[in-house]
Amino acid sequence: MNRRDILKSVGLIVGGTVIGADAFLLNGCTFSEEQVGILSNKQIKLLEEIAETILPHSEKSPGAKDAKVGPFIDRIVSDFYTTQEQQVFLEALAKYKELDFESLKQEEKKAILLKEEKYIEENDQYTFTNKETGKSFETRQPYVMIKQLSVWAYLSSEIVAKNNFNYLPIPGKYTGCVEVTPETKPMYWKQGSRGALRKI
Repeated sequence: MNRRDILKSVGLIVGGTVIGADAFLLNGCTFSEEQVGILSNKQIKLLEEIAETILPHSEKSPGAKDAKVGPFIDRIVSDFYTTQEQQVFLEALAKYKELDFESLKQEEKKAILLKEEKYIEENDQYTFTNKETGKSFETRQPYVMIKQLSVWAYLSSEIVAKNNFNYLPIPGKYTGCVEVTPETKPMYWKQGSRGALRKI
């Protein structure tokens, strides 16, 4: 599977085109743990609270916080979003901060995100107006950005790959006939030393 096919697959998983992903996947860039993006530690913490509400921890599966989705999202937004997309993303986080999202009860957090889900079903596009220049442009809804990146970061984390999938490094042992039951996990492959998993 080539990188353009991967890009399309990720888009299908999270429901549409992944904003900012084209540059990341098609250029094949890697990150180091020392890089610092445009988000502050408080913003990353807030972002992980939102992501955890979307992808909560359970007895069988790790949550978004376990997968440490915040730093991954920070790097994507910092390095591959356009300046305009970054403005939309930051404004969205500011609105969640105004709601004091982190301090809300779990049911209240869910109610806010369900309201967002319902809204984007009826309003796919979002018009952003720059307060300084007065210029406007259309983009995807800010919540869609957050949700897409949360799911992308979650699925690409090592802890999720090894916990929720049958993790099979390639090359590996070949088994010609495997019994499949309702409990059988889907496969998650890693090719060579430059595979898809993030080590966290």
